[in-house]
Amino acid sequence: MNYLYFYLPYLFILFALSLPTKPWFYPGSQPLYLSITLFFVLLQSFIFYNKKKQFINEVSFHKYIPTNWIIASFYFLFMLCFPILNRNWGDGLLLLETNLLETKLFGFQFTLDEILESILHSQLMNGLSYFQIQEDPTVSYSILSYFSGILFICGFLFLGRFKQKDLSILFLLSSGGILLGFGYAENYTLVTTIHLGLYLFLNRYASDPKDNDILLYGSTSIVALSMLFHLVSGYLVILLVYLWVFHSPKEKKIKHLVYCTLLGSLILLPWFVYFSAFHDPTVDKNSTHLIHPPFYPLKRWVSNNHLKEILSVLYWNAGISTFYLSYQFFFQKEKWKQFIKYPFHKLMLVVILAFVLHGFLHNPQLGFPADWDLMGFYWLPITLLAFLYWKQESKIVWEWVPLQFFGASLVMIAAVQLNKTNPKDVLIWEITKKAISTYSTENKTFIQSLPKEDKKFFAKGDFLFFKGDYITQQLCDFPEKQALIESMKSHRKNWKQGFLDGTFKSKDQLNVFLTEATKTNVLYLKSLEANTICHPKL
Repeated sequence: MNYLYFYLPYLFILFALSLPTKPWFYPGSQPLYLSITLFFVLLQSFIFYNKKKQFINEVSFHKYIPTNWIIASFYFLFMLCFPILNRNWGDGLLLLETNLLETKLFGFQFTLDEILESILHSQLMNGLSYFQIQEDPTVSYSILSYFSGILFICGFLFLGRFKQKDLSILFLLSSGGILLGFGYAENYTLVTTIHLGLYLFLNRYASDPKDNDILLYGSTSIVALSMLFHLVSGYLVILLVYLWVFHSPKEKKIKHLVYCTLLGSLILLPWFVYFSAFHDPTVDKNSTHLIHPPFYPLKRWVSNNHLKEILSVLYWNAGISTFYLSYQFFFQKEKWKQFIKYPFHKLMLVVILAFVLHGFLHNPQLGFPADWDLMGFYWLPITLLAFLYWKQESKIVWEWVPLQFFGASLVMIAAVQLNKTNPKDVLIWEITKKAISTYSTENKTFIQSLPKEDKKFFAKGDFLFFKGDYITQQLCDFPEKQALIESMKSHRKNWKQGFLDGTFKSKDQLNVFLTEATKTNVLYLKSLEANTICHPKL
């Protein structure tokens, strides 16, 4: 009966490919997936047959296994060859546009949701431009993404340094979350790296009760730092509460509570207060999730669609690791109980719970696959647990090896597919960069004259209309083209006037304007999708 369990991932992909609409986490071609699945089904069957007949000695085969370092090195070369260029995964062109626009206008991008992520990407771009390297945020995002990818791999290799020839690194390489290290342009790479640092820290200090001071103060500091990189780390407060309840001695409870609260506040508050009140410009309070958290609608918390979204992200981000751990839970209960007794392993379960809660509560506004990364932060602790469970085995459990390589193959197929670009998207990005450069030159002085509270909000809206006009002029002719251009010009004029005469201080007036502007923007997006660019200005 247990043998049948190993075939479930293969059966699932066959089922998924038979659906009228292929799931978003299978971006490759159907024939390729079918071929790969058939190959690994045969390999899986061969291993089971050999286990029964013993005509190949598994022990003697062990000497031919490459070390985890070698496997990881070749995989990293693959990562370099196939960076993620498809902008449908992640925030896409909007992220790059915002980063470049704010960097040109204000020196660097910043938002309360991801203060250090956005600042570091902007400052790296500024540094690269100083050395005459193209002023393009895709370059800085790629560099920091690959840097994170190296740290992901090195972190796992460090944890498994005492047992190198066991294929354990395949749990990381078969997790979809590793795509964050494929030169991926998104603001979740560095914060995930900080999370890995937190997990390594917990692994070092969670076991010895004598280290409770280091454990609590260090964890608080790292969690607070990670919140500066991205506010999703706020869910790790659940971990801090758990540490305080179970790892703080009774006689130190009050001391740890007070000191940890002060420590976290000292790290976080200066940044939030400075950018909210003192920096010029201040943050755009209309576009931060800190003030407007996008929670999933209460009436849809328990729904088939919500469950499908959660399971889809779990499958893609950590499918093989989750499947492996679930097998241990159901079929190796005694070993699982022993494994989960370790303090660090319990902490990883708490982290998983925290990020599953985030996946349950947060509303993925962009849908999927765009929000695959934001909704799946639990991939790293799940993968880490699978990695450590495998490490405790006395020998390689060969039945799992085909599934490990199968998972890694699915990730590699996705990477190859997502390395492909849409020529129209590439052209639009080049035009957008030109638009940002032109807009910055023409409007930077006026924007700097506005009150610091208005600068970012004004620039965001003003550039939206400027870009709509700028790009629509370059589209092939269509019946509504001139009317759309005039609407953009009119909106831009009224937007500017609303800030100059104070009209938009009235929320009602602002909402009326934004409602009309949104209708025009929808028409612009539809025209951009329906028409080609005939008159590019590059």
